[in-house]
Amino acid sequence: MEQGILSLLVSNHFGVLTKVTGLFSRRGFNIKALSVGETENKEFSRITILTEGNSAQLEQIYKQVSKLEEVKAVKILPNNRLMERELMLVKVATQSKNADLQRLCAEYSAKITSVSQDCTIIEASGSMFKIDRLIEQIKPLGILELSRTGITALELCRNTLSEEYTDAAAFN
Repeated sequence: MEQGILSLLVSNHFGVLTKVTGLFSRRGFNIKALSVGETENKEFSRITILTEGNSAQLEQIYKQVSKLEEVKAVKILPNNRLMERELMLVKVATQSKNADLQRLCAEYSAKITSVSQDCTIIEASGSMFKIDRLIEQIKPLGILELSRTGITALELCRNTLSEEYTDAAAFN
């Protein structure tokens, strides 16, 4: 099964996220990662969704999401032309091998953001692949707790999601 990243431009008001995720649920599609935030225009939010399915299923999701009134534009981001990032915070016991933590932080461009007597918190951002690899490297040190933001992504070209919105003048 392949993964697909959908980027949605939606009205920024109450209940929109529920409608979008409800559609996924009713259609039996899993959301692997999700991020939501206001755009440069506060009337709109961008929803980035990582899901799984073959190309026909991804196309079906695209068509169904496009029908929602609150969705102003939707795009399946091409895997070969996108910049995607995720933020992770991970808590490990302070007694963990400090030299190993320092090495991993340097190798993965991560930062130690908090150190107390009993725990250390590390912050890392990067592609999902990079974050997954870092988690595997930290596991032997004893992960106490972990939080990931979910994916956010932009297409690597001049095209913008707001250009897909038929009433682009209302966006600007």
